[in-house]
Amino acid sequence: MKKGLLIKLMTVLFLSTFFLYGFSHLGVYAYETFFVQSLKLSKHAAVASINLGGTSKEEAKNLLNEKVEEWKANQNITLDYNGATAKIDPSIFQFHLEESIERLENHKNTSLIVSVDQPSFDNFLSNQFAGYHAEEFNVSSLQEYILSLAGSLQMDESVNVSDYITSNESAQVIFEAVSNELEITPTIKSFINNFPTIPVAPNSQFSFANFLETEGFVVESQADLSPVASLLYQISLHSNFAIIERNISKQLPDYVALGFEAKFNPMNNQDFVITNPNSTGYELSLAIEGKRIKAQLQGVPFPNTYNVRLSDTETFAPRMIKQFSPFVDKGNVDIQQEGKDGVLIRVYKQKLSTSGEILSEELINEDFYAPLHKIAVYPLEELSEKSSETDYDNVPTDGEGGSEGSVEGDNTAPSSDENPDKETGSTEKTSGDSADEKSSESSNEEVKPQKKEFK
Repeated sequence: MKKGLLIKLMTVLFLSTFFLYGFSHLGVYAYETFFVQSLKLSKHAAVASINLGGTSKEEAKNLLNEKVEEWKANQNITLDYNGATAKIDPSIFQFHLEESIERLENHKNTSLIVSVDQPSFDNFLSNQFAGYHAEEFNVSSLQEYILSLAGSLQMDESVNVSDYITSNESAQVIFEAVSNELEITPTIKSFINNFPTIPVAPNSQFSFANFLETEGFVVESQADLSPVASLLYQISLHSNFAIIERNISKQLPDYVALGFEAKFNPMNNQDFVITNPNSTGYELSLAIEGKRIKAQLQGVPFPNTYNVRLSDTETFAPRMIKQFSPFVDKGNVDIQQEGKDGVLIRVYKQKLSTSGEILSEELINEDFYAPLHKIAVYPLEELSEKSSETDYDNVPTDGEGGSEGSVEGDNTAPSSDENPDKETGSTEKTSGDSADEKSSESSNEEVKPQKKEFK
């Protein structure tokens, strides 16, 4: 009896030991086989196009973190706004790796979950772009697009911030110019009444002549619009627009200040052409105020401001052109034309920072206006008296058959023919007025003005 009891006891102990031992090992095997394997991602799993197939969540997290750090170091996502470019600061992004991996339960391939601190994002844009105001943009859409680039670990992309402007509230008067007093001709009045604003499209070239042709504005004398072209030129100098074509006259018109003339006459192939390199459009507005014309450049402010400096002015004294006529009484002198100094002036454009510091200076034009020579008619008797002492060669006579002339002065300065209306700049086409000067009508001899320094 005791022996049978011992055998039963030993059997129970053996079975218990086997059960405990086997359960512990079989449990571990079952855990590793069924539960642990279920923690591994499917073989087609991917986040931001990074293959995570067959990895554990911890391994996937480490792999994603490595790729994110690599992206932060090498990404080149840039934001463009009004000619300024800034590379996105990756520190403004927060990458949520664990949440991204968890989202794989319902998606085989997904992007990274990324967020951005709103104040940091606004500060970044404000610091990088002058004239940026968050309330004028659809910031949420801009932010959403940038987050999508970061979420897919996009390496290179250029984003135009101006595409997210929500209203025209950002448009401002950038510069205003007013002409000198002038005669408001019917052509000028009709043009400004019909076109109080002239649009300049983004990333495009604007031709004044083409604009008139496109709009069907036909007048007998388009040259009357030279005062308008001059104002458009002046306000364009205070922008980052490129001046492609601009022309000047042989004599400075009274309606414009020195250095700011733009002669316009399509019949003589004299146009005014500019290029807007910005991703936003601008408007050139015009108005008549009494005997003056006012022009404004309106639009989104530029990242930098622009100033015009007029310098290195030189003047050229006029010559005296003497003519002789039997119709002038002895002892008298008939002044047919008063002389006027010629002038050369250089126009510089300065690029300024927001603090007013000069970042660069560029020579835009050299404007030369030839001197207007003085014409004086003397009695013919004086010529006869002089001819007894000196023989004259090449003395011109006028069409009336009685007036003769000569020129007084030295040859120290270039003549107006040797110095035509003068411009500089590799992209600018220039020309002078096709009309002859009054002085050349009175004498067949080339006249050379005397140069003197402007004080």
